[in-house]
Amino acid sequence: CSPRFDFDRVLCDVPCSGDGTLRKAPGIWHQWVAARGNQLHKLQLQLAAKAVRLLRVGGRLVYSTCSLNPIENEAVVSALLSAFGSDVLRLADASSELP
Repeated sequence: CSPRFDFDRVLCDVPCSGDGTLRKAPGIWHQWVAARGNQLHKLQLQLAAKAVRLLRVGGRLVYSTCSLNPIENEAVVSALLSAFGSDVLRLADASSELP
């Protein structure tokens, strides 16, 4: 039997291609490969799914990358929502909580 965790909040800052940092770190252009985001998608989804399992009912998950790639962002969130269903996970608008 594995231990059960019931966290109120989990920040899931996953490894990413880093293409969102190109403006402040132009040297990344020399290393950047378009396929990197596709390669990371599975790992990102696994980490985010683990984060969901660590939450208590009513808890909050923040999924974070420094990428602009929809495969690393929207596709991961969409896959999570599909995998867990609306009884377990819902997308919440947190824009009113940002500065």
